[in-house]
Amino acid sequence: MAKKNIVVVGAGYAGVSATKYMAKKLKKDNDVEITLIDRHSYHTMMTELHEVAGGRVEPTAIQYDLQRLFARKKNVRLVTDTVTGIDKENKTVQTKLGSYSFDYLVLGMGGEPNDFGTPGVKEHGFTLWSFDDAVRIREHIEKTVAKAAIEPDAALRKAMLTFVVCGSGFTGIEMIGELIEWKDRLAEDYKLDASEISLKVVEAMPTILNMLDRNDAAKAERYLKKNHVDLVLNAPIVEVAPDHIKLKDGSTVPTHTLIWTAGVKGTSDAADFGLETARGFRLVANEYMEAKGYEDKNMYIIGDLVYFEEFPNTPTPQIVQAAEQTGHTAASNIVAAIKGGDKHKFKGNYQGFMVSIGAKWGVANLFNKIHLSGFLAIIMKHI
Repeated sequence: MAKKNIVVVGAGYAGVSATKYMAKKLKKDNDVEITLIDRHSYHTMMTELHEVAGGRVEPTAIQYDLQRLFARKKNVRLVTDTVTGIDKENKTVQTKLGSYSFDYLVLGMGGEPNDFGTPGVKEHGFTLWSFDDAVRIREHIEKTVAKAAIEPDAALRKAMLTFVVCGSGFTGIEMIGELIEWKDRLAEDYKLDASEISLKVVEAMPTILNMLDRNDAAKAERYLKKNHVDLVLNAPIVEVAPDHIKLKDGSTVPTHTLIWTAGVKGTSDAADFGLETARGFRLVANEYMEAKGYEDKNMYIIGDLVYFEEFPNTPTPQIVQAAEQTGHTAASNIVAAIKGGDKHKFKGNYQGFMVSIGAKWGVANLFNKIHLSGFLAIIMKHI
């Protein structure tokens, strides 16, 4: 019997989840090989990026070596390479260093920041969407505070010590939470008064944490204000410069640090694959996570990259739980196709939403009925 080749592109939460499931279920099938391709040799724990960016943990703490992760999975081959294209008719994946034929293909390449075309974001802003992003922010903040500590010009010093986060979703609020706790340590290290360091969240909407229950979001808002975070709401950013940001109302905020967390879109790496796209450049799939229009090619899309409407006009959320569950759905259907069995439709089962604001305080909504705040919410997040 000819060997069946399963190729998984992307070692994020979705790709790792799918690969682990298939490796386990197909471990006795000697005629099946799973190839996991990623541009890095490690899995990045994306939900912990803010901890590195905020100086709380060392960068290596959020990396997990793929060789170690799949050391016991003899049917998994790891490839460190960048995918450049897909030949759908001949069923091959092209990379910078070679090509890989597939019988089944799983695309889990994730997303990337969406700046909505705002001028200056790419040139002067910082995104928080990768290991490198987190390290870059961390180093920039340390260098900026060090320079500000010896800056005699009061206005320039104030701008250098003003740190702005654009976006009040989970990533933005978790980032500002790290800065709340880092502020005192930075001030002590560089002989500053902590009150000189200013923290702001700029949000285009009138409210923050809009995916949370309003009572939970209100608790978070009170905590932020108590810790001297300035919430600038109803204020879309229209331009980013090296030393300030410009808001829609014409006002400016002097700052040398803008961290952009305002949106996510499907990775541009998949833009040329010739697959149907939807909002946010995500690739369209059916309820089995099969790529729309190519169901006969055994191509699946998972994670932040997939666009599947669980409810009318409501696609799967770009969160870890959805990533792992879409990965599991695709993997289950591939296993069923190889071993025999019924196809599985995707059905989201989200256990709740949790956001940490620093290491010791957070809010959580579990199963849409249990509401927690404070340190107990942090415990539940890590669980």
